[in-house]
Order: sequence, then structure tokens, then C-alpha cells
Amino acid sequence: MDRFKPYIHPQYVIASLQYPLDNGIKLHDIGKAAAINLDNLYSRTEYFTLDEVMRLIKVTKATSNIPHYGLKNGNHIQFGCHGIAGISILYQSTYAECLQTGSRLGNLLFPPLELEYFETPDHVGIRLYECVSLAPYTRYFMEWIMIHFRNIFQFLLGPDKQPAYIAFPYSRPDYSQYYEEMLACTLKFDVEHAEFVVDRKLAEQEMPLANTSISAQAESTFLTSITDKELDITREVRALLARHLDAVPSLEDVAELLQVSSRTLRRNLKKQGTSYVEIVEDLRRETAISKLLNSNQSITDIAISLDFYDTSSFSKAFKRWTGQSPRAFRAAISECSSTASLAHSLC
Repeated sequence: MDRFKPYIHPQYVIASLQYPLDNGIKLHDIGKAAAINLDNLYSRTEYFTLDEVMRLIKVTKATSNIPHYGLKNGNHIQFGCHGIAGISILYQSTYAECLQTGSRLGNLLFPPLELEYFETPDHVGIRLYECVSLAPYTRYFMEWIMIHFRNIFQFLLGPDKQPAYIAFPYSRPDYSQYYEEMLACTLKFDVEHAEFVVDRKLAEQEMPLANTSISAQAESTFLTSITDKELDITREVRALLARHLDAVPSLEDVAELLQVSSRTLRRNLKKQGTSYVEIVEDLRRETAISKLLNSNQSITDIAISLDFYDTSSFSKAFKRWTGQSPRAFRAAISECSSTASLAHSLC
């Protein structure tokens, strides 16, 4: 999977542009600044690439002039943007089943992210993995998604209910007061993966809209509408590896999990212009850069989380990828951030 392959449905681009449009920004001007033709956006059937989506985010975020743009934009999103998949989610019997269905269908609706449903004795939740690096807009995407999750949660269970906690895979931002104000629940930062977590007893209560017949029919209709572009073997491998980068499985193990032979997996990856080794290398590089940019994890901890034998081998790999050591890369980013902060304070 790469940023230049079209796999993002136009309905999500339409939804994400509604906030700037409602604030007076013209669609034509957004498209022109991002070098994307949006004149026929509302009738468009062609999917967008992640690169195009990021260019649109860059343009609209700059016009907003607010640091918490992801929260504001995500708070503006209507549930209808999920189409027939959203119907299937709404009519599940319990909120836990809503999360399970949402993670299953969400992986097809927005391939850059892998949504994994999980349970503990006291909680249920969704954990997010980047199948392709979302940098430099990781915060935007996580803010957008988490406040949307929170809004759906309160729509289904009541405005007086709150998630157990929401976790973000980066350091607490300078503008975290907006997180506190808009998400209004326990927040965690600097964790391994983003998580939206709910008390298990609350999640197992019957939903007010529960109708298994409608939900099953809606999911079936949605799945029959999915084209081959969503069912991408490269994405499936990346999604699986994203959950196991701390102990990278062999190609044979991955093939077994995907229920294909290792020979078939190699052949299919080759057809898509890649290989298992390249996917592992790409994921490690993207994750390393993201962690150095967005977290306070030590270089040793990052090396361990990416299944490197020691810090030295990680540093050699990182220098091969970027031309810099991890320490030099982080120092350069820190210097740029300090310069930007100083410039902002002088304005």
C-alpha cells in the first residue's frame, strides 16, 4: 500500500470538507490550492489517494488557523458519511457488537488504518494501527476519528455517558485543553497505539435501535459493493504486521494466518510490485519516523518495539533509510519545532 493508490471513498472526502465549506471556504479554491479537481466532487465515483487527502488536509488546516483542527472537523462529521456500512453498525444488538462491526467494516472503508476490536475483563474497545504512515497528519487523523467515535457512542448510549478512556500514540499536545474540553473523558498520551475504550458492562447493554435483520442485510449489501481495490493482499499483510512489529512473524506464519500458501503469498505480492521483506522494511521505517516525531519514547524502546536486536542495528537501519541517525533526526526535528515556536511567539 502506498500514498498514491486510490482507495479512499469520495464520501469521506466530502464529509471532511464540510467544516471548511460551512466556514466560507469555497470548494473550487480548496481544490485549486491542493491541485485537485473538485468540481464534480458530489458525483465523483473515482476513489482518492492518501496523498490527495493529505494535500486537502494541508490546505484546509492552513485556512482554519486553529491547532485543534482535527477535533473541530471531526466534531462536524455526520454519521451518514459511512453509508450502508453505518446502518449495519447502528442496528447491532449491543455497543460491543457495534465496535466489532465498525472495526470489521472500517478496515474496508478506510484502508490506511487497521481497526482492531479487543476485550479485557473490564473493557471493550477499538485499537488503531497505521497500515501506511499518516505523518505529518497523525494527530489530525486521530483527533478526527476519536471525537467521531465519541459522538457516535453518545448518540447510541446517551449524552450523559462517557468512554472509559481515549488513548493517543503521541505526546500531549500544547493545545491539550481542547482535548479535555471536547472529548470530556479520561485521556492517555504517549501510548503504543490509539485506543477508544468503553466499560464492558455498558457496552453489553442492549442498544435502542437493535435489529439483527436490518444490520445483517446492510452488512451483506455493503460487502457485495466492495471492489477488488479494497481487498488488497498488500494491505492485509501490512495490517497484520502492524500489530506484530515487536516480534515480526515469518512470511510462512503470515501466509498461514491469511489462509494461503507461502508460494501464493509471494506471487500475489510480486504482482502488486512488492515483497514481504519490502513491506516489513517500509513499516519499520514509517513507524520509526512516526515514533521519533510524535512520542517521547527512548531510541532503545523504539528499537525494541520494532524487533531490532539492539540499538546499534536499529541506528544502522535508520541511517540507511534517512541518511541520519535516530538521535540526529530527533534533534533536527526538535530544533525545527523550537525555531517555529520562537517565530510564533515573536509574531
